[in-house]
Amino acid sequence: MKIQIKTLFVIFTLLIAANGQDSKTVTATGFGAILAGDMVKAKEDGTNDALRKAVEQVVGTIIDSRTVTENYMLLEDKIYTKTTGYVQSYEVLSTQERIDNSLEVTVRAVVKTADLKNDIEGIITTLRREGMPRLMVLIKEENFGQSQWHYSTAMNTAETALMNTMMGYGFPFVDAATAKANVKQNAMMAALSGDAAAGAAIAKQSGAEILIIGNAKTTVTQLPMMRSSGMKTNSANMNLRVVRADDGIVIATTMARGVAAHIDEMTGGSLALEKAAKKAAEDLKSKIIEKFRKNQYEQRQIQLQVTNITSFEQLNTLKNSLPYYVRGVKNVYQRSFGSGSALFDIEITQKAETVASELSAKNIEGIDLEIIGVTQNKLTARIVSTKEETK
Repeated sequence: MKIQIKTLFVIFTLLIAANGQDSKTVTATGFGAILAGDMVKAKEDGTNDALRKAVEQVVGTIIDSRTVTENYMLLEDKIYTKTTGYVQSYEVLSTQERIDNSLEVTVRAVVKTADLKNDIEGIITTLRREGMPRLMVLIKEENFGQSQWHYSTAMNTAETALMNTMMGYGFPFVDAATAKANVKQNAMMAALSGDAAAGAAIAKQSGAEILIIGNAKTTVTQLPMMRSSGMKTNSANMNLRVVRADDGIVIATTMARGVAAHIDEMTGGSLALEKAAKKAAEDLKSKIIEKFRKNQYEQRQIQLQVTNITSFEQLNTLKNSLPYYVRGVKNVYQRSFGSGSALFDIEITQKAETVASELSAKNIEGIDLEIIGVTQNKLTARIVSTKEETK
């Protein structure tokens, strides 16, 4: 008996030690540029910088350095950093304005290297740092051949189950019923048929930053051995995509299946749909949170739309100069150019609003940009002409 108690005590001690190894409290300091006297923004940028450094202290980094040379001159040295940890919680200890027009921010952070997907406190912290993006769900549901989605009705079984599961982890949602009442039917049906751009437009119009869209369908079978009891096997299959509202980018997908036995086909189908929706919600929750974690500790992708470009030379000057004038730029990809307008995808460690602040405050090789639109993942700017500046 004494040996068993001693063994249990050792196991318990080891479990405590193991659990303690996946988190560490560290202090880190970051810096945020004070642009146009905006101390609030400088504090936010400095805090984000400090939190990235806190994670690097605990988990280290995996670095891939690629040096590109042309005409025997060094053009750029791009550093790609990957981390495997996240901040579970933190507090700002102090802020101090520096003579170089930056704000020094010191934080104390609890950094974990365990799995983020089931850490509710860590998930909520991650959502808050991403700006608590609001989600909306639109699922075309067919239960036993009967459509449960109607243009003018509220949520169905799959929508409700998925929302309830994800809300339990802190995800905020907007009301899909409001969207169905305010959006034209053809646009809604286009979105439900798989048009990501239409879905993104609906989410944006409804005040959501992220749309979960897809379809769910049930089937029913009855094995010979079940005929006497009247029980039937109901199966539900669900396919979903997660789309960002401001740029139409798909950030996650999932497929899920649920099975339920019941005498009544409609009831059994609803139970199967609920099971499938809960599985889908768990998978999407993990994928969305992992995407946000990478945004915060590695790099994110934002879009930059620039208008009023006067020449191809000016376009190239802007594209090639961005990494040297905006902090944290890893890559700039030109997606389109025509009629004086260009679209860029930018891989960067900063948020879109931080990039907007820097672009509006700097002259980039003789180019002045006026920011005319900012969302979580997209910036819209126009080049200010010389005539406008002299007025």
